Amino acid sequence: MSKFNKHSDFADESDSSSDNDSDSASSEEHISRDALDDGPGTSRKRRNIYWCDVGEKSSSSQSQFPMIRKIIWPPSTTRPISLGPKMQLYSKNGVFLAIYRDGKVRGTRDDTDEHTFLERMSGGLLPEEVKFQGIGSQLYVAMDERGRLYGEHNSNLPATVFIESFDGSYNNYLSRHYAHLGWYIGLKKSGKFKKGPKTKFGQKAVKFLPVRSKFE
Repeated sequence: MSKFNKHSDFADESDSSSDNDSDSASSEEHISRDALDDGPGTSRKRRNIYWCDVGEKSSSSQSQFPMIRKIIWPPSTTRPISLGPKMQLYSKNGVFLAIYRDGKVRGTRDDTDEHTFLERMSGGLLPEEVKFQGIGSQLYVAMDERGRLYGEHNSNLPATVFIESFDGSYNNYLSRHYAHLGWYIGLKKSGKFKKGPKTKFGQKAVKFLPVRSKFE
């Protein structure tokens, strides 16, 4: 046999040995990965990638993602959100809006009356939707089906929501529940409230100035 043939046979044997070693190593690596995937304490099945939606799917998505929490909107709280400083509402007819503990709503010229101290709160998703709660009485200004103002305990009633608008330097408060009828919060010079059907935009009775000087 020539030297060339000897070297050729040696090369073939070397290549064959290298291929066998490679196959053996690949097989060992495959076995070790399988053993790792199937080993004790392993929660997922072999090479299944659930987060990419590949392989078998779990029967419950909640078991895959235990930290995901369902978002509930709107929040369950029933208390309206405060919009800022407390205030008094001063009518252009010269009286302050007051909410008394007996549920009566009327105007008074006494600016020190604690029943005139109000808190302005959010009344809905729109910024102009507001509610007014008496700080002393804890009642909300509301309007009934006859357009009469009264103090309401339940802040969730639509009757407690008013739409704030502007008329020059004054604010107007239109009942959202009776907006289609054009009923506003209104106070007469005598201090009595003005019924909704008697009110309209532009009247002195429906114009109010927010006064915050006592809370600064």
